Order: sequence, then structure tokens, then C-alpha cells
Amino acid sequence: MQRITLISPSEDSLPYLRTLYEASFPPEERRNWESIVRSDKRAAGPVLKAVCDDNGTVCGMVTFWSFEKFIYIEHLAVDTRLRGNGIGALVLEKLRQICETAIVLEVEPPTETNPMAERRIGFYRRNGMEILTEMGIPYAYIQPPYAPGLPSVPLLLMSTDSTLDPREIEKVLHREIYGAC
Repeated sequence: MQRITLISPSEDSLPYLRTLYEASFPPEERRNWESIVRSDKRAAGPVLKAVCDDNGTVCGMVTFWSFEKFIYIEHLAVDTRLRGNGIGALVLEKLRQICETAIVLEVEPPTETNPMAERRIGFYRRNGMEILTEMGIPYAYIQPPYAPGLPSVPLLLMSTDSTLDPREIEKVLHREIYGAC
């Protein structure tokens, strides 16, 4: 794969993107699909983009929010059959080119029961991101629940700009993304 494009999804691609989204993220780490599709049609809310390969075939998706000091990637997913081909790295590069600001995202902390978390962190590090810290220690970030009945999730914040203040990012994300104070 040599290049990708990020496009507004067609109505025909939405069922595939929804299936990919629901297969890629556990319920506690995803918002209601309809709110993503609806918000893409108005100014506030996440932007949903389909990731297309050289042939125009949809092979992934990304949702992100634009803020003054950074963009926040809420979800990034690539078709499982195509992972490892550099598509995710191309998406990050494309977003850096488009937005010309820092990129921020949440990742699961590595644990013995979740070996994929370490791989994801390694992927983001290879693509110019670092775990945000406070006094040299990874910042203890908690993702509020997306909906009543869902749990909060302990995560880490990563960014292309390690000088960003994780407390300030947390305030923005909790207020704008999760509606929490």
C-alpha cells in the first residue's frame, strides 16, 4: 500500500464501517454509532472518515475531533485482513498533514492479560507519539463512561507533542467528548 485517502463515507460504506467499528472496540470504548454518523453532518462532534486504498476500496475508518491545541483521534480501525500493511501509519501521517497540530489519543495500558496494548503503544511510538507524563510518570487518565451502565476505563494519553499538559487535555476531553465535568 503506497497511499490512502480519507473521505466522507458514502451511504453504501456505512454498514461495513459500523461492523468494523463494533468489531474493533469493546462497548465501553465506543459511542453510539448513530451519534457518529449524525455528528459528521454538523459542526460539533466527531468527524468520521472512511480510509480508502489506492483503488478507492474502503479499508478502515477514523473518527477525530479538532480542538485549538490538538486533534483527538477517538477511534482508528483498519480491516483485520489488512493490518500490518502500513495503513494506520498512513492515516496518522495524513492527519498530521491535514491538521498541522498535535495529535492526541487514548491507549490501553499494557498488562499481562492484554499483550496487544504493548503492540499498540509500540505502533504509536514508531509513528512519533509518546505517552504523556506528569513528573516523569505516565499520567493516570480515566476515560469516563460513554453511556449509563458502562464502566470508566483506565487509559493512557499519547501525543505527537510531549509538552502538552495531560491535565488540560483531560479537561477538554472530559468536557467535550464525554460530557463530564
